[in-house]
Amino acid sequence: MKTVVITDLRTCEAQELAAFLREEGYKTVTPPSSVPLWQEAALKAYSDSLPGPILGVIHPAPPLFHSSLEDTDEDTFARARDEGPLASWCVTKVFGTRMRLDGGGALIYVNSIHAEKPMGLGFLFSAGCGAVQMLSREVSQDLGTHGVHSYFIQRGPSTTDPDMRSSLSALYCGLDHRYPARRVPGPDSLNGLVRFLLTPEAAVLSGSDLRADGGMTMYYGQRLSEEEAQEMHLRVLETGEVVVGEDRD
Repeated sequence: MKTVVITDLRTCEAQELAAFLREEGYKTVTPPSSVPLWQEAALKAYSDSLPGPILGVIHPAPPLFHSSLEDTDEDTFARARDEGPLASWCVTKVFGTRMRLDGGGALIYVNSIHAEKPMGLGFLFSAGCGAVQMLSREVSQDLGTHGVHSYFIQRGPSTTDPDMRSSLSALYCGLDHRYPARRVPGPDSLNGLVRFLLTPEAAVLSGSDLRADGGMTMYYGQRLSEEEAQEMHLRVLETGEVVVGEDRD
């Protein structure tokens, strides 16, 4: 049986992946909530309990902590560290070692464009994503010679995200108009990509940052005059509403 570990089913993307991979003939397992991902010993005990070789591990992005820098206390910083980069480190160490002993596999971090694009009140989320991005690159160097490959998927914003709008960034305003296809990709949009990354043919991409956001971050919308752009910016700051011009294509 081709076993794939999905470390956290918190996101819609992870839930869709679990169902999709089962339909494709994979066995998907997820650590119970009693196993904190940031506690290496507990995670290793869970890993040791799994029979047979592990083909891949899918680890979703760090959780969102929605707060400003000046309002974030030490407890929130500690939680963001533990549930974000530290959990990713433990998952990588435990399952990376297991797959190395099993003869190879794939570590897939289903993450976010916020690894490179900090936004508003989600600075802890952006920092966590960036740390995991660097971890993935290091893993490809350290474990690649043992057949363990790593991939960092940068997905774009989706309608199922928590409310991440902020006066500091208009990124989450009018999402459907920010994608060139004029619609936000669904929660199942990463399924085919992840299935490919679980195959030996994907090894050439090991260590890569895969921007799977449908071209959203490369799309600049309608061409506006300076006056129109200023008016739209002010509207976003005041109401969170994006003014969208008439399509020209």
